[in-house]
Amino acid sequence: MPGVYFDLDNGLYHKGEGLSSTGVRRFLKTPFHYYAATLPYPKAKAAAPSASQFNGTLVHCSLLESDQFDKRYRVGPSGVNKNTNRWREYVEEWASQGVQVIGEEQAEAAHAQARNLRALEPVAELLADGVCETSGYWIDPKTGVLCKCRPDCISPVQHRTALMPLDVKTATDASEDGFAQAAGLHGYHYQAAWYCDGYSIASGLPVHEMLFAVVENEYPYAAAVYMLDEKAIAYARRRNAFALQRFAECKRTQQWPGYPPEVREIFLRDWHMRD
Repeated sequence: MPGVYFDLDNGLYHKGEGLSSTGVRRFLKTPFHYYAATLPYPKAKAAAPSASQFNGTLVHCSLLESDQFDKRYRVGPSGVNKNTNRWREYVEEWASQGVQVIGEEQAEAAHAQARNLRALEPVAELLADGVCETSGYWIDPKTGVLCKCRPDCISPVQHRTALMPLDVKTATDASEDGFAQAAGLHGYHYQAAWYCDGYSIASGLPVHEMLFAVVENEYPYAAAVYMLDEKAIAYARRRNAFALQRFAECKRTQQWPGYPPEVREIFLRDWHMRD
């Protein structure tokens, strides 16, 4: 199973075996959080994607799989209220064919965001020569854990002797400070280290630093491209390695602890106690 797969369905990838970067980040919160996410999720609690999350899905498709956009989505009739029977019937008709109906403004925004991302030269170069939605699988050499990753795009560099992954993000703030905060909050450094190290094993080629193409989800949809510093990646590598070792032990014992059960004293930050 280890290796690179070019035509693996996205749904099968996410449902299939293998520890992913998302799984690692969830595990680092507590093993219980990871384990709970592997259980059948109660339908009553399953949350629909937020507007910003769905926008990210549309941008991803428009930028990376443009030939699939019109196959997956259909712009609803103009001027029709979405709370009317006419709209609901239109949605149901297309849903029966596996097509999701979206608003005209949603489609226009996603295509504009994709255009602004393509206008960034590093992004355009990687997309021109890269392959989107490949799946990499490898066995961690220290723990024997099956791992996986799925870069948005992977492109050959240095006369095809190495690879560079590209990940697409939507954000409320695509400035340097804004993305730095988002990267720290969401653990993008863990993702970058995981993808670079893992895909190198899966493909047999060295993988360079990961680029993040970031676009804002509000007009004028400003976009930028970033890479994370070496210190952040080195820290993430250590934490990923720690997670793998502990994950292997949890899997062996089938014990998935959560937060400490005993009483703990906590300390408030100084800014919580300002006069």
